[in-house]
Amino acid sequence: MVTIGTVICTYKRPQILEQCLTHWCQSECIPDQFIVVDATPQAEKHRSQLIEKFPLLFSKPDNHYIVVEKPGLTAQRNVGLKALKTDIACFADDDAFISRFYLLKVLEIFQGDRQKVIGGVNGVAKGQFDRRSQKYGRLVKNYFRHHYGSFVQRIHIPQCETQLQRSTPLSPEVKEFPLIHIDRLWGANMNYRTELIYDRGFDESFQRYGLFEDVEMSVWVGKTHKLVCRLDAEIQHDDLLGQSTRPNETRYFLSSWLNSAYIIEKLFPCQESRSSHQHLFELIRLIAKVTPESFRDRKFKTLGNPQLQTQAKSYVAKIQACSNLESLQATFVQLQEEIYHLEVT
Repeated sequence: MVTIGTVICTYKRPQILEQCLTHWCQSECIPDQFIVVDATPQAEKHRSQLIEKFPLLFSKPDNHYIVVEKPGLTAQRNVGLKALKTDIACFADDDAFISRFYLLKVLEIFQGDRQKVIGGVNGVAKGQFDRRSQKYGRLVKNYFRHHYGSFVQRIHIPQCETQLQRSTPLSPEVKEFPLIHIDRLWGANMNYRTELIYDRGFDESFQRYGLFEDVEMSVWVGKTHKLVCRLDAEIQHDDLLGQSTRPNETRYFLSSWLNSAYIIEKLFPCQESRSSHQHLFELIRLIAKVTPESFRDRKFKTLGNPQLQTQAKSYVAKIQACSNLESLQATFVQLQEEIYHLEVT
């Protein structure tokens, strides 16, 4: 029998966390282990209340509500990961509310995958694939990203670095489920074989919110194992719920280029991926030039402005200049701190 443990990391969102835990209690399948890792200052105030309110989740000896001092998504996830004793590690955001059958549907895939071809499983946001056109649109996107992503893409994974289009057969039991193959998992709900990630853990060079840390882990697992998305394993995920703890648009714009460049240099430092990254950057600069300034300044996430573009380009250059992993990680941490302490109006 395949066992599954859930890790939920949270920071300064006790009300949202309470909603999240309510949905986990309503699941048809309660995890074999349930762990919350909370970095909220004075988290002890609501810790005991939540443990008392949700005995279904915290009554087992191996279930824990862990309070840590330093916030940081990757570090918190590693605390939870090290406490897991289950075959499958489920990482879910505190603002991701699972549907009643979500966990059962995820487990069905791992139980049917007896050859352990699949390393990671995603669910979907409610309504994401209600129409067939949405499903086939994603498949087309996957195809072009895999075969033609070397031309223009933020994080281009070379074909030799992913199992996405490899012909490794899935077991008949798994083929019966509504699945699509993907090359990276969405961080709001990620399910991995624990044995694949336990020793490595999440990269703690990603600080605080850790933009793209989910991509870094799933791309690494995807080098050796299939990644799939089950289209009827639904969660409800409202971006507005957790908006207060996410980077503002200026920091997001800079981090999106810095963090993606870091992933490329760490996992596949080849000219193919660097060029694709650069081509997308230049394309966005071109689009920004012909976009009205009033609109462009409201769209930092996608366009930025000339000053931000110059700053982002300098960050990428510094990352690419690193000669080894140690200097790469140190530079990455330093530049994230610089972005975090920017004076943003």
